[in-house]
Amino acid sequence: MPPSADVNWAEIVRFPATHPHFKEYERRCRDARLQPAFIQDSWELIIRGLQRRAEFIAVNAWNLPVPEFVALNRLVGTRARDLMMPSVSGTPLALWSGGLQVSQYVRGKGYDTLESTVYGGILDKMTNPQFKIWLGSDDWGPQGALWDTISARYVEVAASCRDTMHVFLRTHDLESTFYGEELVNWRKAKRNQAQALDGLTYHVLVGMDSFGLERVFLREQEAKAFLLTFLGQLQQRFEQGMLEQGVNHRYRSEVWRDNARAYKDTLRKKTYESYRQYMEHPLRQLVEQFSEAEQALSPDKDFDPRKFSSVMDELLLKTRARREE
Repeated sequence: MPPSADVNWAEIVRFPATHPHFKEYERRCRDARLQPAFIQDSWELIIRGLQRRAEFIAVNAWNLPVPEFVALNRLVGTRARDLMMPSVSGTPLALWSGGLQVSQYVRGKGYDTLESTVYGGILDKMTNPQFKIWLGSDDWGPQGALWDTISARYVEVAASCRDTMHVFLRTHDLESTFYGEELVNWRKAKRNQAQALDGLTYHVLVGMDSFGLERVFLREQEAKAFLLTFLGQLQQRFEQGMLEQGVNHRYRSEVWRDNARAYKDTLRKKTYESYRQYMEHPLRQLVEQFSEAEQALSPDKDFDPRKFSSVMDELLLKTRARREE
């Protein structure tokens, strides 16, 4: 819900109960059997914390802690096991990074995520796909700090009762909640070093909308190396060989488009310069031009997997097998 003349955000910050969606938050919390005192206190901390975070962002004070979110973390911590764990025990727990589609994919595979927990589910329904809590602007703005706070508590609780979690990665973003909060907090709780096995199983997703490849690793370094190597080789091949005659680029185009969709999915919530540079890169327009031109050609004309890197070979062979089924 974008801000409008009908929404006085400054007045809402002063009197959070006047928020147009407070009743929905209250109802969802009551349905989860949360106490009135928790509902009132948590709502006030969320609204005022979002405003405080927005003020910090405005002056580029990105690393300052938000006092209201610190207090919210303590408040949730008093009932952390009930609020921050899934209602069904025994299901595998997962973290994810790379856009909302990854979250849907993970839950569709039978894993529970932060959005599967009691309180995480309430906040998810009130921030996705419509922003119902933050009404100070029409962008994602300060909501990331709220999710960082809740996610940190989720990982802490998970680490206290589980020896392992699964991580699904589609893009590599060091400013994501996973790298900024979840991985750090998991290792801290487990007292793991960065190079050691940390109890996390890493699932790298490549070509979710095309190849559908999922590669599993037990070390974050190996998972990151695979993902970055794949993306790096792909971009290098585009830049060096896109204009070569007799080379089929249909499959490369599909992978590039898929990765671009992952970034678009995340871009809705973020405004980092790296994302803007990625989406505005002239290479993207070049790929789209070639993809459109190839629609009139046979997709397998002059196709030779040996021209691609070893990673591309494997992915392309999987794609061809699916096309022939």
